[in-house]
Amino acid sequence: MLIRLHVVIDTEDTGIEEEIKEQLRSYCPDLSFSPSREQPSLMNCMEFYSTVQLEKEQAETLRQTLNNDWDGEFDDCDAYGFNTIMFHPHVYYLQFQIQ
Repeated sequence: MLIRLHVVIDTEDTGIEEEIKEQLRSYCPDLSFSPSREQPSLMNCMEFYSTVQLEKEQAETLRQTLNNDWDGEFDDCDAYGFNTIMFHPHVYYLQFQIQ
């Protein structure tokens, strides 16, 4: 199954962006990343997308690693860092979708 992550980080610091991507790669080395851009509706935030092909069990392991309290169904869920525990302190928002 194709997994798509939408990641919003609370800084425009490219060093932190790369740190977050490296941490994601440590969980799942085959992740592909889109170029990042300024998040249009949040000040001083950046966003990027990531995709990977995983089996269902691998997808669930990744999902559990990234956040402790998702809203939504397994195949389409999201989480905000201000009220959940993210895998990195600069991740503001995550969306996890199965395409």
